[in-house]
Amino acid sequence: MLGPGESLCCMVTFRKKSTFCQESQTPLNTPDDSMTIRSLSLLLASVLAMGSSFGQVSSSSSSLQSSGAVDANTQFQGMISRGYKPLFNGEDLAGWRNPYSHGEAKVVDGEIHLLANDKFFLVTENKYADFRLSVEIHLPEGKANSGVMFRCHVDDDAKKKVYGYQAECDGSDRRWSGGLYDEGRRGWIWPSTKGRSEAQFLEHEEESKAAFENPTIANALNRNGWNRFVVTCVEDYITIEVNGVPTTSFRDAVDTNGYIGIQHHGEDGQTYRFRNLFIKELPDIPAERSVSLTEQAPVSVKKVNDEVILVDFGKVAYGNLKTRVPDTGRGEAIFHFGEKLKDGRIDRNPPGTVRYGETRIRKEVALKGNWVIPTPVDSRNTEQAGNKRAHPPAVLTPKTWRPVMPFRWVEIEGWEGEFKPEYIVRRAAFATDWNDQASSFECSDETLNKIWALCKYSIKATTFAGVYVDGDRERIPYEADAYLNQLSHYYTDDDVKMAATSFDWLIENGTWPTEWAPHMVFMAHAEWMYSGDIQWLKQRYELLKAKTLMHRSGEDGLVRSAEMDRKRHDIVDWPQKERDGYVFTEINTVVNAFHIEAIKQMAEMARAIGKNEEADAFESRVELAKASFQRTLFDETSGIYRDGVGTDHSSIHANFFPLAFGLVPDDKLAGVISWLKERDMQCSVYAAQYFMEGLFENGLDDKAIELMIADGDRSWKHMVESGTTISWEAWDLKYKPNQDWNHAWGAAPANLLPRFVLGAQSDAPGWTTAMIRPCPGGLAYARGTIPTPRGPVSIDWKNEATFEMSLTLPDGMVAKVDLPATGETTGVLVNGESVATTKAGDRWILTDEVSGSVMIKVK
Repeated sequence: MLGPGESLCCMVTFRKKSTFCQESQTPLNTPDDSMTIRSLSLLLASVLAMGSSFGQVSSSSSSLQSSGAVDANTQFQGMISRGYKPLFNGEDLAGWRNPYSHGEAKVVDGEIHLLANDKFFLVTENKYADFRLSVEIHLPEGKANSGVMFRCHVDDDAKKKVYGYQAECDGSDRRWSGGLYDEGRRGWIWPSTKGRSEAQFLEHEEESKAAFENPTIANALNRNGWNRFVVTCVEDYITIEVNGVPTTSFRDAVDTNGYIGIQHHGEDGQTYRFRNLFIKELPDIPAERSVSLTEQAPVSVKKVNDEVILVDFGKVAYGNLKTRVPDTGRGEAIFHFGEKLKDGRIDRNPPGTVRYGETRIRKEVALKGNWVIPTPVDSRNTEQAGNKRAHPPAVLTPKTWRPVMPFRWVEIEGWEGEFKPEYIVRRAAFATDWNDQASSFECSDETLNKIWALCKYSIKATTFAGVYVDGDRERIPYEADAYLNQLSHYYTDDDVKMAATSFDWLIENGTWPTEWAPHMVFMAHAEWMYSGDIQWLKQRYELLKAKTLMHRSGEDGLVRSAEMDRKRHDIVDWPQKERDGYVFTEINTVVNAFHIEAIKQMAEMARAIGKNEEADAFESRVELAKASFQRTLFDETSGIYRDGVGTDHSSIHANFFPLAFGLVPDDKLAGVISWLKERDMQCSVYAAQYFMEGLFENGLDDKAIELMIADGDRSWKHMVESGTTISWEAWDLKYKPNQDWNHAWGAAPANLLPRFVLGAQSDAPGWTTAMIRPCPGGLAYARGTIPTPRGPVSIDWKNEATFEMSLTLPDGMVAKVDLPATGETTGVLVNGESVATTKAGDRWILTDEVSGSVMIKVK
């Protein structure tokens, strides 16, 4: 989707791809170079086919690669699992009709074949308004032209019976596939051309033709193969993609609903083929399937004065109110909703996007029973197409709920007579299957315990939309936000379906930052490691290729950033002032760290689903890129990484991201770790997830905990002491004046504390094997429960003269164990018996896996 201020027709140039190292010009060193080179060439071709996009405007990637890359059943089931309905059953033409007296439509091997000697359209029997439509088209050889009609109309009495919008499939040398044409009416809309377009569209003739001269768009169509067209209509906003390449983005309000149609252009003897026709009607409202309203009593109700009653629900939640209708009185009752108090009253002019709103209800004596008091509606977080600029749709909540917003306090004005606490409840929206008892954490530091409680509740409270959204300002899922939310959801709840739902939403509604695209790979990998669902992964694997940034990489394997990328798309950290002075260059250290981690995870997933040649190619690309990364971005003099090629500046981000992703060679670790150890929290709450990971994974757990509970306003301790009950979007309003106070990407300790302090992580898909690696960080004890798909993992350790741990694993799970080697220790006992170990630095690693309930002691 287009980001703020972006134009439609920004251009992209793909760099020449090669399997040779840029400097040495020698082939990649692999066991079978010829196979790897061939595999890499095919892989790059498929990435280019799917990953092209305007500049760094993320493609929705809603297209599947349709050249046989996935088997038909996997493809079909993948579309169904993502909420699509088939428009064609593969067996007959039920649901379709031919309004013409000529033309033949028949079903052949699961495809619709159209034959004719004059133009005609096969159309659906049903009309559709807002939707995402996916259709595959195979043009015949020779002169050919087809397309997908949408929101079109049928006049059975006219010669040109079918008219309206068409997504063009252009088999000519003109190459306008993916253009928007108004069949039988206004002609070409985008691109436009003299003699075939109306005057209003000719105003953008030069611009639109230039867009289709862009090689990325001009070459989007596979002239001799299958092509997937994706058309999305939301209100007046129309977008078209061809094989994952965005080709058209246009606003037009002439038609708001109509039929779907497919075209034969009329060439005698030619057969046009169509398959995999799916539609998803919009808006999709995930909360209808996975979220429920819970009635909550207030924790206090008090009279502020004779006119005002203040109700406190203890914590912020997304919801509205149910209250008793007053027995007496006329006029209005006014309900004020707020997240923040000021001088004992709800702050009616809060800073940033901290929430306040009011709802007025007219009292009527004749009414009996209860009112549902909806919160005021904020148009920004309900927009589906954007009034000023196009953006992904906001996630809507069910109409039956009535509007909701985040609030803790309610002030009531105009209530006459007595008001008792039992007169009012908050209807709070939480994931239906949320289990408060699924997870726990307690340690010897009370501040960390409070941080855990804040962050766990933040994850629960932000499940209100059914997918992970970025707080209440926009209610739009963003990839990085969603990934951090996903990690924490796994560690706080025991039935996590929302992660997969959020992935599916984002694969079709991608956002603009460069590094947000690789987060989609991270999300898929994390879901696979959590659930072990290989079918889910197979159904989505092809979609991930567009998210690796390989289409921006050069012969050395490193990603390049054009001027627009450096100015706009490469994000490094957010907000901008949290970048520690980062200097943006063509070869950006942070962007490339994300790229390498993404293709590394792609290799693992390719191997898991049996695509071994692609796995080999990804692995070779990782090694090439890692060598280039180290050679070009590491400063041997300072012993740390630069922000990019062409600058001597080294930010904290240029070092902790490589550290977190395991890119720092063993012989360089000490220097990078030593440098980072002296840094404070010079990054945002988003980037802190990765900063903390890098510290915990490299023996700096004491430093990580120190930063979490540090004094000042750049720590989670500050959030706790502020009195907030949901984590913030930024460390403080002064760092992001428009920040939300209900943003789950600020809740990273919800996953960091159980993952690293308790020390439990999945080490194999589906948690068949766990890695138990506690990082005490100077704490005297820690205990807790980690939910997994196989059941809870219970850990209780003490870090005194020796390190002792009680560990209980569910059935079907084994664990690798890695323990701190405290003091003058000589080995490890399991249930009182010595076991084989290896000492690596200051850690004891058990040779054999454990299962069931065990007592482990470092002796």
